[in-house]
Amino acid sequence: MKKYADLHCHPHSRAFHWMRHTKYEKKPKKYNPWNVVLSNFKKQEKGKRAFSYSQCDPVKLWNGETKLVFASLYPFEKGFYKGGQVDQSKLIRILDVLATSGLGFLNPVMWFQTAFAFVTGAPTILKIARAFLQSLLMRMPIRRIKFFISKKYDYYEELIKERDFLVAKSKETTRNEIYIPGIRRVFKSMRKMRKKYPESLDATGKYVICENYSEVKSTLDNNEIAMVLTIEGMHALGTDTNLDKVEERIMELKNWPQPVFFVTFAHHFNNYLGGHAHSMPDALRILSDQTDGMNGDIQPEGERAIRLLLGLNSMLERDASLGRRILIDLKHTSALTRKWYYEKIVTHALNKGDTIPVILSHVAYSGWDTLQETIDFAPLENDRDLRDGFYPWNINACGEDVQWAAKTGGLVGICFDQRILGDKKDKVNSIDLIWKNLKAMVDVIVDSTALDSTTKANCWSYFTLGTDFEGYIDPTQDYGNSLLFDDFERDLISKLEGLHVLDGARYHLNNQQDVENAARGICFENANRFLEQHF
Repeated sequence: MKKYADLHCHPHSRAFHWMRHTKYEKKPKKYNPWNVVLSNFKKQEKGKRAFSYSQCDPVKLWNGETKLVFASLYPFEKGFYKGGQVDQSKLIRILDVLATSGLGFLNPVMWFQTAFAFVTGAPTILKIARAFLQSLLMRMPIRRIKFFISKKYDYYEELIKERDFLVAKSKETTRNEIYIPGIRRVFKSMRKMRKKYPESLDATGKYVICENYSEVKSTLDNNEIAMVLTIEGMHALGTDTNLDKVEERIMELKNWPQPVFFVTFAHHFNNYLGGHAHSMPDALRILSDQTDGMNGDIQPEGERAIRLLLGLNSMLERDASLGRRILIDLKHTSALTRKWYYEKIVTHALNKGDTIPVILSHVAYSGWDTLQETIDFAPLENDRDLRDGFYPWNINACGEDVQWAAKTGGLVGICFDQRILGDKKDKVNSIDLIWKNLKAMVDVIVDSTALDSTTKANCWSYFTLGTDFEGYIDPTQDYGNSLLFDDFERDLISKLEGLHVLDGARYHLNNQQDVENAARGICFENANRFLEQHF
């Protein structure tokens, strides 16, 4: 049976948020990722935006043979619920967004209360209304949002709780249960739902949060799920309130029993360490304001944090006293900060014989050749413009990023988010959309004058799947969850076969074995090999 890998996903996230702050927290047999939240199967089957269904919970991972999982821990950012300047004139736009999301059935009293809040402009009510609307859009329980906007919410404390939730069932063979939220428990039978949707709701399996590659290998050899911890966003260390504790907390991460393999340096909002890329479409800007620090440069505290994560001293030399290396993932990091990272960290390390692999965990191609072009365009980014069919925002990888990944033996995860791939309205077939982005990045490598012939010959080995499943994305319709990776690989092989016929020598696809090796590499082997080299 073929195995699959995912460089960036959140397999525990939906269960964690639905059961946190409930009675289940005191019931270990219930409070764990194997208690999967019941999905909206109509939305799942249509591949709609994944607010109301799970994409990569342990059952889907197990039944879909996704056996190498880079599980991302992510404390939800406060900016989703505290930012944004909503006024009366925006009400119609918000209601239109909600209506097109299939939410017209909601209680009319709630609609009235929400409309009243915007019309009156009362600050407290606006705060409540914003939280209510975000709850509807993201299918996040109100109790969670109430906690996010409270003074009790601390990113670092929540990071630890999320980690403990995921670790709770590590190394235990478990048959899943089904968490049925709210009033639906009265109408839904777990037994009947298992029988009706066995692939999504019935599995007995085991995942292992691995401590090193040796454990990864033994877990894979046992046909179990090998999970490696990652973190999305340095805000998770509490940079909004405890910037002075960042270095202390980095050292704590390095001593976790289950080590963190990489950290996605930035995310959607200011972490006071370095610039984050513009990421939110126009519709979400109504509720959330991410402009503070957006597209900005590295900060002194960020420079020190990156050196410490990588185990580098002030001379950019490896220092064993700084502990194990935690790699940096550059997705969500602004182009300006990426430029600094390549010039001041990666290049200097290379000159000292230390190759730091560049990771871009869940991206597509921007259409820009250079980082400077990307930086210059950043202030003009909008929802309307594409560049030759690509999404030209600096959240995506430009040609220069791809070359750095190849040069350092890094890894680029292909995101399965339609918008990031350059299609917002289901106009492009799923495989065509992903293939266009993948091939464009491979073209960067084979056409490069800065890369050697060996690097070019391995042009397919720098890519893998980095879906961003459970990241509230609008996925490609045909591959909306991890049960469908086999379909993706079949379609990818078809595209590679076509390229072999057209220009096989140029793309190092000289025969059918090369084609199948390239597809297997992207779907599993590249990520597995990368982990073997660096974990």
